[in-house]
Amino acid sequence: MIYLLGIITFTILTVIILSRWRWGVILIFVWFLLEDLIRRLIPGQPSQIILAKDILIALTYFSFFVFIVLKNKKIWKPAFGGVLLLFAAVSIINVFNPNSPGLLFGLIGLRSYLWYLPLMFLGYYMFDKEEKLLKFCQILVYLSIPLFLLAILQYLFYESGLAFIRPFTESSQFHAFRIVIGTWVKNGSVPLLSSVFGTAHRYSRFSMLLFFLGLGLLATKYPRNLSFPKKRKILLIVSILSAFFGIILSSARTAFILTTVGAVLFFAFATYIKNSQIFDLGKNNRIWIFSLIAVILIVLPIIFLFGNSAFFQISAFYFAFNERIPWAFEGFRSALANAKFFGMGTGTFSQGLRNIPGSVEWNNQNKELITTGFRFENGFGRLIFELGIFGTIIFYLFWLYLFYQMKKEINLLKNSNLRNPGLSIFIFSFLLMVWFSFVHHQVLGDATTLVILWFFLGVFFSLRKFAPVNQ
Repeated sequence: MIYLLGIITFTILTVIILSRWRWGVILIFVWFLLEDLIRRLIPGQPSQIILAKDILIALTYFSFFVFIVLKNKKIWKPAFGGVLLLFAAVSIINVFNPNSPGLLFGLIGLRSYLWYLPLMFLGYYMFDKEEKLLKFCQILVYLSIPLFLLAILQYLFYESGLAFIRPFTESSQFHAFRIVIGTWVKNGSVPLLSSVFGTAHRYSRFSMLLFFLGLGLLATKYPRNLSFPKKRKILLIVSILSAFFGIILSSARTAFILTTVGAVLFFAFATYIKNSQIFDLGKNNRIWIFSLIAVILIVLPIIFLFGNSAFFQISAFYFAFNERIPWAFEGFRSALANAKFFGMGTGTFSQGLRNIPGSVEWNNQNKELITTGFRFENGFGRLIFELGIFGTIIFYLFWLYLFYQMKKEINLLKNSNLRNPGLSIFIFSFLLMVWFSFVHHQVLGDATTLVILWFFLGVFFSLRKFAPVNQ
């Protein structure tokens, strides 16, 4: 009976997606919000459930391709297309690296490097009107409220051990911390809260997106034909706070630090329109004073209500400057010291290898090299290991040129209503790359993160084609 219902549901969804590819995009977002929750409730928490998302994405890609062909749409050719194709070619060719243990390893690697990349084109074509774009982003940001409420529920009942309360059984459940200020010492441990997601990091990265999107929407001057009632603005502020609180409760220290830095960058570079004139938000002293007061009023109740979680995040800055940054550069040094020019092959250190034949033998064979040689956890080390010096150069050449083009787009959006949402996406994307390069290579191996990253990169480059300009 269950299998029959599954077949019927799949058939209905297939018909819907093939008839309208944009519904496929909506279903992808709905599914990745439910996927981990469903997986946690299934005995054994089988990882095979991730195939459902890949099937949804494949159907949506096919539907989009048919749409482009039948409607004779002009294909968007991004300015960074050349270097993108170069990186794609290097990744594909490196699948056949003689150091690689097998083709399946390469295919797993391509899944994280290239499989989600076409979502950028779907994001570019997703919206044909500013109203639709803003409504989609608003609804997405509002989701931070129920996600945060679930995180609070998990915080209160964490010791119950219920499947939907804790992250995946295979991931970390707690994190210890220690703060020393003079003679004052604070020790403790905090639960890693994941809301609907399977890991705390995944929840924190999604909350980062919602936080920055919310800031961008809040600082946006809406056109006269688009109403934005005061009640919605209040809801937006509550959503932004919920996203930030969610990051704190997740106990993902890197997300907290990067979000704090990103918020400062946003206020420094955002603009606002008043009486048809454009002003820099960062030059408005009242904004900074109000923000400082707001931060103080936010921090105090958090410390009171969620003491250990707040102290843990405060310790993040000490940990970052005294341990994490030196550790990251030591990882760079050790990775380069053991680097091969073409690496070990695409996918040889990617997530998901344990599910393919030969992975255990491969890990045992290279354990000494990884633990005593490379000793990396950051993305730079993974790139050096997999793609070698040559592939790593091409990877960062692509992202540097992409960010350069994004900066140009921000400048071209100077008089646009959508400049601040664009700035939010720019900051979010840049911070993810910092997280990947210096801290955790899993950032660009996580499907949920890759979906929102590539999709919103496409949305970013679509802003200028329909954004009305204030005169």
